[in-house]
Amino acid sequence: MPTITLRVTGVPAGAVNETEPSFDKPLFRGTGDTDYLCGNCGCVIAAGMGPAQRVIVDSAVCSGCGAENEFPPHLRA
Repeated sequence: MPTITLRVTGVPAGAVNETEPSFDKPLFRGTGDTDYLCGNCGCVIAAGMGPAQRVIVDSAVCSGCGAENEFPPHLRA
């Protein structure tokens, strides 16, 4: 399954930069095969997104570390 790391736009004070996988649930789920990961900790923010699927927001806060991640323009609705 391909993965794309999102660009971090803000990290709260005290946020950890972990490299081990997180078990937090993704904010978005699709029916495709591409996962979008937090640029700070690697937690899956959007799982299984297909080429025609979009998210309704420009950015999202990671449930694993609290970092704000920006979705690429092609993924935004």
